[in-house]
Amino acid sequence: MLCEKCGKNEAVKRIQELHADGTMSVFYLCENCAIEDEMEQVDAINGLALEFLSLIEEASSKSNLRCTNCGLEYSTFQETKRLMCAECYTSFIEQLAPTLRKVQNGHTRHIGKVPKAFQEEADAALILEELTEQLQKMVEMERFEEAARLRDQIRDLKSRKGNSDGESE
Repeated sequence: MLCEKCGKNEAVKRIQELHADGTMSVFYLCENCAIEDEMEQVDAINGLALEFLSLIEEASSKSNLRCTNCGLEYSTFQETKRLMCAECYTSFIEQLAPTLRKVQNGHTRHIGKVPKAFQEEADAALILEELTEQLQKMVEMERFEEAARLRDQIRDLKSRKGNSDGESE
């Protein structure tokens, strides 16, 4: 019988593979193809082992994190669920960001209630920030006509804000 992989050499090894659904496949391979198959399996196992080790290393590095201001360890925060100072947010931003996004509907900074007197100003500031981010993206994508339109919108918004504050540009 010829090798089922290369079709050139005489098959000398029978390989059985058990699939996740419970079915089994049988292959007949020559010595060269069997060695190649074994090496692929070793590479796959090594890849999984390296991935597992990197996850362990990442978990241990997270547990060693400390706030640069108050010295709170991230592992202590995980136990107590309390941060000690404002700098803790900066020190643990990567770890806190997913949770903050869930709590703040996709935002990573606090979006709370604003007094009605300041709501219009807060809305304008948020719109200005979003327009500025869009402008940067358009410039990076070299979509200059859209960038110019956004730049003009930003100018208009800033000039209206300056006029409403009694300031002049």
